[in-house]
Amino acid sequence: MYMDYREYITPEMQKKWFASVDNKFNYYFIIGFEGKQVGLINAKDFSYEKSFGEGGIFIWDADYINSFAAVFSTLCLLNFVFFEVKLCRLSHARILKDNERAIHYNQLIGYKLSAGQENQNNQLYTLALEDYTKNAGKLNKTAEVLNDGDGKLTYSGMVSDKNLDEINKLLKN
Repeated sequence: MYMDYREYITPEMQKKWFASVDNKFNYYFIIGFEGKQVGLINAKDFSYEKSFGEGGIFIWDADYINSFAAVFSTLCLLNFVFFEVKLCRLSHARILKDNERAIHYNQLIGYKLSAGQENQNNQLYTLALEDYTKNAGKLNKTAEVLNDGDGKLTYSGMVSDKNLDEINKLLKN
């Protein structure tokens, strides 16, 4: 009920969509939490010219909707795009106007309603690197404590021509 597109998706529609995002400007990740696959998080439509990408998240496992899975995965993705790859200065998110929980969650991270979006149903929110930096410290520290971790972001993947050159460079190191 919190997704903009709510129609039935045929297998052909799914294949066409996948072909449209299967490139170096779109990244989709399964959220693994407590040993289960509980959702999906993405960074899509990256633009070198505009120095931004659009993020999205969907937790499909009802047992994890109110867990830390969304928070931890969001922090990992934003830390990666802002601090590891260092290509983005802005992140966008689209949130339905009546999804108060998602609006509040994104505002805690630092997202702000974009100009002219007040009367839109599918509203565009923007997160500037500077705003994330202000909010990320406490959020990341809390995540670190809750996970008994050292706060160091780790990642793995395969070098591919479908990755940005900057991501391939990180994967080689």
